[in-house]
Amino acid sequence: MLHDAVFRRLSGPPCFRVYGRAGHEPDWHVIDIYATHRRDLTSRWPLWSGTCITWTSGVIAVGWDFAECVLREQMRDPASRERPVVVASGRLRDWRRRLEAGAPSQPSASEVLAHECGHTGQARRLGAEYWPLGGALTLFREGRHWWNHFENQASATGQFGGIVSGSVSEPLMRSVSST
Repeated sequence: MLHDAVFRRLSGPPCFRVYGRAGHEPDWHVIDIYATHRRDLTSRWPLWSGTCITWTSGVIAVGWDFAECVLREQMRDPASRERPVVVASGRLRDWRRRLEAGAPSQPSASEVLAHECGHTGQARRLGAEYWPLGGALTLFREGRHWWNHFENQASATGQFGGIVSGSVSEPLMRSVSST
């Protein structure tokens, strides 16, 4: 896709690559994960700090702190295409629903990445319409109303099938091994 190529050219190498898909998709896709300190929890950038965003069907942007968290989780308990990470109870922020499903009240970083993989499936399906639709509806987050469908669907269908072997960048690997 043209958008993917533009992002890849402007952003340099990804911090790692993952296998991801939406549950209704038959095939796994390789998705590039780009990290920037502008998206770290401690960033002073308004509306950017602590955020993950799916830019295209093949590009997700995260903070370096989030990328480190995902890598640590995956080193402890790796996901695979045979055993993907999904969002427990199909919702990131509904702590009651998560607890009823026997999951922790707060999602793991890998679950958040699974949610973003759900958005990549939407981007594949919607093409150029993904940006205006996603940009407008993502702000509403998950919920019970029709306008929450976009976010609910990403959480309910997203699957993170693990980090692509050999794709972790040197700076990220050094950062995780030094702590």
